Parts: sequence; structure tokens; C-alpha cells
Amino acid sequence: MTIFDLITLSLMGIGMGFSLMGISTAVLFSPFIVAIYGSRMGNGIMFLPFFIADLYVSWQYRKNFDKSLVLKLIPFSLAGMVGGSLLANNISEDIFRKVVGCIIIFSSILFFLKKYEHKLTKMGWFFGIFGGASSYLANVSGPIFNVYLLSYKQDEESYIGTRAVFFSVLNFLKFFLYLFIFRNINSFTLSRGAVAIPFIFIGVALAKVLLSKIKQHTFNLIIVLLSLVAAFALLF
Repeated sequence: MTIFDLITLSLMGIGMGFSLMGISTAVLFSPFIVAIYGSRMGNGIMFLPFFIADLYVSWQYRKNFDKSLVLKLIPFSLAGMVGGSLLANNISEDIFRKVVGCIIIFSSILFFLKKYEHKLTKMGWFFGIFGGASSYLANVSGPIFNVYLLSYKQDEESYIGTRAVFFSVLNFLKFFLYLFIFRNINSFTLSRGAVAIPFIFIGVALAKVLLSKIKQHTFNLIIVLLSLVAAFALLF
């Protein structure tokens, strides 16, 4: 493992910490990791630190999550991941990223149009399927689920807790698909992923300090605007 690897993986870990708190940084580091290690190995490297970090945040916010919302999304997300595993060899990652970008932009526009915002809560099947597929194929499902979860008008802690618990369950299910179908869980990906884990907690701590100084309305606005930035990054 080179110095370049260590620097890259440490920065990825910090970015993951921000991503776990709802700040969509995954679309910035995910393409970079994939460009270095390839799609299959890159997604495998990101799996372990994401899984460990989601479990950590879930424990921190275990009293602040919406169980019914998690249960509502999981079946559709699992269907999306299974669909993604079938599409993996039949659709280019570039095309899929552009589709995800368009979905995020459309969802964000509905979020800002207040009279339509509540209708997003009725589209769990849509967000679950596309979010699950984007999680499996490109690790960029965060912005999709961010907009959907915010439409439920949760406070900041409930939003973070629900998001973390949901992704913990999602990643647990994804593990078996990655292990037996995508075949990218091995000593190479696990050793690289392990390097990033300590830096995730640094990212989470920095994100907490930032979010503690922001009002709820501003928090929601920042999350959606960052999701839009992420969407345009996926498109271009």
C-alpha cells in the first residue's frame, strides 16, 4: 500500500463522516475511488467503512429514528439492489449516474415547491428502488434518500438517526450481494477499507460541530442544495 493510497483512503474516510451526517460528499469521493481502483474493487473498498460508520451513527442516534419509515423503505431498496445486480453487466456506470442525477434534481424541485413536497412521502417505492440500485452500483444513493427523508419534516436528530439505521440495514443486505454476486469483498478491498475507518470519526465530529451551529430550516436547505450540487456532479 503506497502513501498515495493512505492519503486517498484517509480523505475518503473524512468524506464518509460528513456523508453519514447527511452532507452529500459521497458523490465527490466515490467517483474518485472508482477511477483509481475500478468500479468493482472501488465499491468493495467503500463497503466496510460505510458499514462500520453507519453502525456507529445508528448507536449514537438509536433513540432518534423512525422505525416504520425504515421498514417501509427496506423492501423496495432490496428490490433495487437485486435489480442493480442484474443490470451491473448491462448498463454503463456513466449512464446510470446521469439517471440518478436527473432523479435527484426532479426530487429537489418538488421539495422546494411546498405544495408538492408532501407528495414525496407517498413515493417510497420509487426512492427505495432507485436508491437501492444506486447504492449497489455506484454508492451514490445518499442524495436520493436525503430528499425523501427530509420530506417527512423530521428534526435534525431524527433525520440523522433514521438515515443511519436505514443504511445499516441496507449495507447488511448489500454485503451478501457483494460477496456472492459482485464478488468484490476480499482481503484487498477489506484492508483498504479498514484504513479509512479511523478517519470517519474525524469527519463525523467535524460535521457535528458544523451542524450544531445551524438552524433546522437552514439545515434542510443545505442538505437539499448539496444534493442538487451532487446531482449536477453526476451529470457532468
